[in-house]
Amino acid sequence: MAGDAPLLERLAKLPPVPAAAIIELLERLPRPQTDPVIGPLFGVDEDGDPAVNPLVPAMLKQFEDKAELTCYAALIEGLTGIWNAAVRAAAVTRLRAGGLPSDDLLLRLQTLSPTLGFAAENAEWAREWLADPFTQDALLVQQCVVRMLFALRAMADMRAGELTTNEG
Repeated sequence: MAGDAPLLERLAKLPPVPAAAIIELLERLPRPQTDPVIGPLFGVDEDGDPAVNPLVPAMLKQFEDKAELTCYAALIEGLTGIWNAAVRAAAVTRLRAGGLPSDDLLLRLQTLSPTLGFAAENAEWAREWLADPFTQDALLVQQCVVRMLFALRAMADMRAGELTTNEG
């Protein structure tokens, strides 16, 4: 649709939805595992008992603890985290392919872009990341995806409420 505004622009125009709204939504959903957006985060174990992705409780706690956090801000944080991980991976691949020694890699990454996280983070985090960038960023990306799914689902629930109560 050529006339549609970009998705982030449309989402930014929605009324702010507190991130804690996802907790209320989960309380209203009788079977969250059947939801097309967040369903894959829920399920049952081998014994038939309810199971949840291990990242879910931590994300829900963050949403609950940050009263000022909106779903739109959580969505942008998630996208930013994934973007930074993608750029870090691409930069490391290019620098290593160019023959940059491992000892110089971190120094070079710190100078490339403050948004990649190396300049702002503590030195210990940077060393841990450099020792195993895949594991460090894979976990970050998974957390960001869970954050984005919850944020989008809560925003969609609010929008659905607007659409269905303003019929007529």
